[in-house]
This record gives sequence, structure tokens and C-alpha cells, in this order.
Amino acid sequence: MQKQKRIIAHVRAKVKALFVAHPVKAHGFDHAGRVSKWALVISVAEKDNVFLAEMSAWLHDIGRAIEHLPGNTKQHQELSYNMCRRWFKEDKVFDLLSKQEKLIILYAVRYHYNEAADKYHVAWILRDADKLDAFGVIGLKRSISFFNKDEKAILHDLRLRYEMAYNIRSKKARQIMKSGRLFEHIIQYQHRLLKKQIKPVEL
Repeated sequence: MQKQKRIIAHVRAKVKALFVAHPVKAHGFDHAGRVSKWALVISVAEKDNVFLAEMSAWLHDIGRAIEHLPGNTKQHQELSYNMCRRWFKEDKVFDLLSKQEKLIILYAVRYHYNEAADKYHVAWILRDADKLDAFGVIGLKRSISFFNKDEKAILHDLRLRYEMAYNIRSKKARQIMKSGRLFEHIIQYQHRLLKKQIKPVEL
């Protein structure tokens, strides 16, 4: 337990330093922190590996820090995966992890966008945790910030929330969505944007 706490503290500090050096909108350290909290809640409810769920949550979006650098052609999840592999090799603190633990984390990080990637429970627990941060007031603010108030892009992004909600796997995440009425903010804002597009029709 102490070993795991040490690794988590180290990862949290490492991720924070990364996003201080390379700030990103909507997917930085604050987002990773919220996703890690949701991952803890879900993994406890699922009686799954809390440590690996939290680790994966902290690491899942680190690729966002370099995603927009000139010359990059890879998406953030692949960048996150490659950065994790490098950190695991170069940072001696990660020697405290077993090979299997590293593989599970890498799988979850690489496939946190892929609904069919279910080799390890940690992967879909991470996906559920990540989705929860896409809803409610916070999720709406993240979308508006990320797309620089571009209403067309935001509308497209909000449509994706329906797919995300449909694919939530865990009972706990569904309970959180329902009890917090997290989808309502998305629906209301989407409706407001759609109403702005309505113009009179003429013959």
C-alpha cells in the first residue's frame, strides 16, 4: 500500500509538471485529477484494481501536452501510450511496478477512446471515468473552452455525448449520471445553440 501511494504521488507530480510546462485547454492536470477521482469511485464499486485505475487515469491524457506541436501526426491517445512507455523505461520509480501492471496501464491509456478494447477491466473503468468529466457544468465548460466558443464545433462535440452516454458500462457511472443530472446541461445548451440556427422559411 505504501509503495502504491508513493508511485501515485510521483505520477501526480510528474503529470502536473508536464502540464505546467505545456498547458492545454480542457485536458490538462485538473481534468486528469477529476478522472482519477471518478476512476477510484468506479473501481471501488466494481471491486476492481483501484491502484491501476487511478494510475491509468492520471496518465491517460499526457499526450495532449505534445499533441499540437509542429510535425506531430499522432492522436493524443497514441502519444500518451508512447510517453508512458518512455517514462516506464527511463524513470526508476516505475521499476516498482510489475510487468503485468505496466501492460494493463499501457492498454488502458492507449485504448481509452476505444469502446471495443475490453481485455482488462481497467480500460473500460477509465473510459467511464473519462466520460463522467465530459458531462455536467464542467463537461460543458470544457467543450466551450476546447473549441474556443466555435458553436459549430461545439454542437458536433455535444452530439458525441449521446454516444458516450450510451456506452457507459458501469452501474456506478450510470448512477452518478442520473443522480447528478449530468446530461441535462448538455441537452439544454445543445438545444439553445440549435434554436439560434432556426430562421424563417420562405417560398
